[in-house]
Amino acid sequence: MSGALLPLPDLDDRRWTDLVDEGRSLIPIVAPAWTDHNIHDPGVTLMEMLAWIAETDIYRADRIPENHLRAFLALAGFTCRFPAPARAVVGFALKATEAQAVRLPQGTLLDAGSLHFRLAADAWVQPCNLAGVQVQSSGRFRDATAEWQRGAPIALFGSDPKPGDACYLGFSAQLEPGTSVSLHFGIAGAAAQPVARQRLLDEEASRAAACTATVQDACGSSSPVAADPVLPAHHSVVVVWEVLTAPGVWQPLEALDDTRSLTLSGAVSLGLPAAVSKQQTGAISRPLATLRVRFVSGAFDAAPVADAILANAAEVVQSVPLWETRSVAPGVVASGTPPAPTDVARLRVEFDGQGQLSRVEFVPDGDDGILLSRVLDWQPAQAATAGRLSLEARRLGTGTGAPNQRLSPPAGALLPDLAVYTVEAGGVRRWTRRDSLRASGPADPDFILEPNARAIRFGDGQNGRTPPPHAAILCVGQQTAGSAGNVAADAIATLTPGIPNDSRLGDVATLANRFARIGNRKPAADGTDEEPVAHAEGRLALTLQRPSRAVTLHDCETLALETPGTRVMRAAAFGNLHPAFPCYRAPGFITLIVVPALPAGRPVPSPGLLRAVSAYVGRRHIIGTRIEVVGPSYVELGVQAKVGMVRGQSRFAVANAITDAVQRFLDPLLGGPDGNGWPLGRDVYVSEILATIARVPGVHHVTSLELLVPGQAPQCNNVCLGPLALTVSGVHQIEVS
Repeated sequence: MSGALLPLPDLDDRRWTDLVDEGRSLIPIVAPAWTDHNIHDPGVTLMEMLAWIAETDIYRADRIPENHLRAFLALAGFTCRFPAPARAVVGFALKATEAQAVRLPQGTLLDAGSLHFRLAADAWVQPCNLAGVQVQSSGRFRDATAEWQRGAPIALFGSDPKPGDACYLGFSAQLEPGTSVSLHFGIAGAAAQPVARQRLLDEEASRAAACTATVQDACGSSSPVAADPVLPAHHSVVVVWEVLTAPGVWQPLEALDDTRSLTLSGAVSLGLPAAVSKQQTGAISRPLATLRVRFVSGAFDAAPVADAILANAAEVVQSVPLWETRSVAPGVVASGTPPAPTDVARLRVEFDGQGQLSRVEFVPDGDDGILLSRVLDWQPAQAATAGRLSLEARRLGTGTGAPNQRLSPPAGALLPDLAVYTVEAGGVRRWTRRDSLRASGPADPDFILEPNARAIRFGDGQNGRTPPPHAAILCVGQQTAGSAGNVAADAIATLTPGIPNDSRLGDVATLANRFARIGNRKPAADGTDEEPVAHAEGRLALTLQRPSRAVTLHDCETLALETPGTRVMRAAAFGNLHPAFPCYRAPGFITLIVVPALPAGRPVPSPGLLRAVSAYVGRRHIIGTRIEVVGPSYVELGVQAKVGMVRGQSRFAVANAITDAVQRFLDPLLGGPDGNGWPLGRDVYVSEILATIARVPGVHHVTSLELLVPGQAPQCNNVCLGPLALTVSGVHQIEVS
């Protein structure tokens, strides 16, 4: 951190004169007998000297070094974020002469100039293109192909999805049997982006950690067993993917759906049956090979809207594995059975003085004393010729036994999910990454990833073990270029030549010749460098301002709106109220009302949404309270009015405008006096309805006005709502003259 470029923090802005003045002002209180406060008095001189010492201490306190700031952040549970890789969606197209699908396995590398990207999952490239998109809603088909082609948003199941609605995707040619179709959906809205996905995964990990089982280790102590979080299914919605195999015959498909029922941006991989029929379907007249996704059951919180639908596409990540090829000394005979290329192997290895492998042992099972790495290429050594072993691992150097040994891989930042091994006498030892070595003992094989993520550092023998002299140090992990990976559109255009791709694809040059185009339609995004300390401090301050516990009613509302994996549009909390007994005081109870976006006009939360919000808020409530999460009740309200219009206006136009204005004013999400939705439990005043009608252009005056509530006679008075009730627009009878 450069003091010449960054302003110094001001923890204490007092200077020497301020300290002296403060000391003199305390003299009459502390020592009333001391009456001479002039500068010739020895006591004042002593006070001035102490003020000088105190000012020096203040100056030093203001210059807190960066490593101390990082330690303070760690005490609050925060660390500076490591560099993150850029991500993009790459589309593939085969040449017109190609008739067979191409499979690109996970880990396939693609080039964007000097940068490399890898496929995040397997991808299939079919010898055909997506040619038609249509939506079936309420039994009616709508051709959305033109909207899809120009990149306009498409409501996949209509604006108000109901079970039975579907989205159809038609392909220009036959889909190859026994392969898969790789799709990618870009879902609109902040709740569908990677940040929302990560919040959902973090919440799953937090729940798992709270109820994780423990196991006994070798020393008899218990340690938690944790697993990587898995994206949970949608709290309510169930969709099914199907393919048209014969006229009117739809066959279910096995789907790997990373979109959480089309509520998150992500990929969908569909395994195809033996044959796919090419038929005319719905509103598209020409025959197409058709897939569809059908909304089966449950309820969406909000209608899923796609701003991009891509076929023959897959997500790529700008992170590449560390790898290298090592020669095997002549005459070395490997023991065990070598794995197939790109399979993860369990190995025991040793190196000679020239860096060649002097021992290679493929171990079938076991976890102790082995190296876990993916094998890219294996050529056994002969009696007189050297062999070759290519691994997704890299030798960084050799242990020296010196404290704080530091090693750096080639250019690029390391991602934190990495493993470090040392080859020592008797086998291979795995080291553990820690955020700090302060709690590590002299024998603990721990290391840290330095702040810039471009080097690893070991302990000093007191806090953390030092690598033994002459021990080979290996690293298994990924590297990224951070923000430099945010390349422009169409920059990711070629398959990477070399051993990593050869092991997965065979002859890369021949395979690349089968493609007519490879490219990313949109620029890569989300690549970041290491977070500056100042930014982490600001993030900590903002996080501390946000509620993390349901203490106040406002906290309950905020947490409900932020429940991961949901789309809650409104939330309101009421203290000392139970929803089953709204007319009685219920100490200790909090009623939390949540309102989604659907169904349109009368939004009601599904049971799955209520469970999701209850689980999220319930884990954060304080002892002594009970939170009941419910949906609102509705009071249907109609307006019967006689209105005089301005001369020259259209009677029907004015009547329709009045109806629209009243419906908008009574809308539970967009209505109310402030336009943010009708306030829960707020009465409906006749004067407000009258003012709403009077503001409509073309209205001259209102002759009569009555409010209509089903089951009651028309009334001229205000309509009272219960504490948990909202309004919903009913039938309006507007007579214009």
